[in-house]
Amino acid sequence: MVVWVFAGGGEAEIRGLIPFLRKNFPGCSFIRQTPARNKPGSKPNKEVDRGITGKSLINRISKRLPQALKLRQSEVHLILVLDDLDCRDPVEQKNKILAAIAKIPEAVNLEKCVG
Repeated sequence: MVVWVFAGGGEAEIRGLIPFLRKNFPGCSFIRQTPARNKPGSKPNKEVDRGITGKSLINRISKRLPQALKLRQSEVHLILVLDDLDCRDPVEQKNKILAAIAKIPEAVNLEKCVG
């Protein structure tokens, strides 16, 4: 099973999340969509994924998911979204994330997990 991971951009998400998931779910292939790791050097007009959460994460998913699905839709079985949901109503935030994904026609039939 191929799982695309969209997560906020804290240090734990960048360095530890994917190795943790691979260790604990060896039957799955986890591919990080966000946050992207920044390579050294300047990059003009480069958007930064670090520290995104809430509305910023929803906007990033809405932008990146359609692009990724157009290129590799047959590769993905599950979309996993991880957000710390701090300072927000967790149920409301989960529903906002799922609503944003539901607007993407290519994602309608994919499994989704938000937490």
